[in-house]
Amino acid sequence: MEANALTPARSSPLILVLAFRYSVAWYPIYRIPAGKFGAAFLTYHSLGHFVHRSASSDSIGGGASIVSPVVGLQSYNAQGECWFRPKNSMMFQMEGSLYSSASKVLKERVRTLEQTADVMARASFLKGNRKFVIRQPDYEFFLSRRR
Repeated sequence: MEANALTPARSSPLILVLAFRYSVAWYPIYRIPAGKFGAAFLTYHSLGHFVHRSASSDSIGGGASIVSPVVGLQSYNAQGECWFRPKNSMMFQMEGSLYSSASKVLKERVRTLEQTADVMARASFLKGNRKFVIRQPDYEFFLSRRR
């Protein structure tokens, strides 16, 4: 892609979204003694969307921080691990229907993050009479490892 192809004055919103994002691959670097964790994650973040977060009383340093939330996600080896289950242990004690609702919301959120990752990693668009195709090798690697 040409360097000047993504100048803000001449770009569509999709081009800007793709230009101002980054991805991070998360791999286990050692075995966690408390369990069998082997999942790897590819997260997408937007440089145009930061969240200011106040420090909690238990945080190190005590200052406020800026967070870049996850806007896209792909994973592999996550089946059977706890990553995509409701976080709060109290959820397991809820009535079955409430737990089921929370589980459905979480599954829908993960599905939305996976769809966004697909758009960010496999986009194509026209600019003038040229077609630009974005294929991110990390994303393709993660898809090839999914079961």
